[in-house]
Amino acid sequence: MQAVVMECRIRVCASKSRVRKFLDQASSRAFNAFPKTVKYSLVVEDSDSRLLRRQWHRENDVDDFGVPVGKDICFAFADPSGRLTESKLESLSRDILADLELDPWDSDSGVDSPPGGAAESVPWILTLSTDPDHISRAEIAARHPMLELRARSLIATS
Repeated sequence: MQAVVMECRIRVCASKSRVRKFLDQASSRAFNAFPKTVKYSLVVEDSDSRLLRRQWHRENDVDDFGVPVGKDICFAFADPSGRLTESKLESLSRDILADLELDPWDSDSGVDSPPGGAAESVPWILTLSTDPDHISRAEIAARHPMLELRARSLIATS
């Protein structure tokens, strides 16, 4: 039986310190979300989303938080037992994104905020790959070598 493979990609635009804190919290949640039989991989890539950057600048002040950075935070899972489901990945993604959904006007939220100011608003885009085709599975295998997935050849040899 071929392992169930799924990926959760979160594209964020935030200050460096906010990305670092989000990454720490998100990786801890993702690592502890499933049984140890489920392989887990985390890859962080630079990204440049004009949409997210514009949204960040509309909501935040560079003088307060510094210049924002764009990152793709990619969590991938491989489960040979087949117990990993779409609903479990969706639930995990909601738990992870809860760290970004904090009330920006709540000064007790624990999120970086300037003295007397609002917390940083962090725009994000979520993409879930829950039933990848052969090409998507090969891309996930290439992006997450720690999963040790064998990408089957797309062309049959005779």
